[in-house]
Amino acid sequence: MAANQSKVLFVVEIAIFTALALLFDELSKFLTGRFWPQGGSVSIGMLPVLMMAFRWGVKGGLLSGFLFGGLQLLLGASIYHPVQGFIDYFLAFTFVGFAGVFAKQVKQGITNGNAGKWISFIIMGTILGGFLRFLCHFVAGIVFFASFAGDQPVVIYSLLYNGAYMSFSVLFCIILLILLIPALPKRYFAIAKAF
Repeated sequence: MAANQSKVLFVVEIAIFTALALLFDELSKFLTGRFWPQGGSVSIGMLPVLMMAFRWGVKGGLLSGFLFGGLQLLLGASIYHPVQGFIDYFLAFTFVGFAGVFAKQVKQGITNGNAGKWISFIIMGTILGGFLRFLCHFVAGIVFFASFAGDQPVVIYSLLYNGAYMSFSVLFCIILLILLIPALPKRYFAIAKAF
């Protein structure tokens, strides 16, 4: 594929997958958001960001995560302080894109038909991206949500609050990726070349 075609495909997919992330996140908030006040929810909104990260590498993951966080802010995110908004949305969702450090191994496993390899690296990448996102929410929780902790130490409150919904979000994304990727043609991952 020519470099210009690759760039156009990259931009188009960033737009589509960012929109899908927002749609999945809104659906998840509708289904699970009432269980977590202050904006948390078990969400598969990370799924399209992870797909971009595994297809296009870190660049694709970071950009789609950054845009996803920005769209959430524009559409009425839970913001209690400007720094908290930046950490919880721009940083947290951008950091999910670091799952793309395993893109090469995922692509090699898929193109070589080595399911054990690509599944292992999908799991590692999703855990990495989810953990980095969790760290952002954890820090924001300690700094900006101390008043919600009550008598409980704020670090424990933030750990339990953010850890609970993030654990389920990461688990659901891993399961869905393992089910989704075999349904895609092998060339889906082979044609995404860095430019």
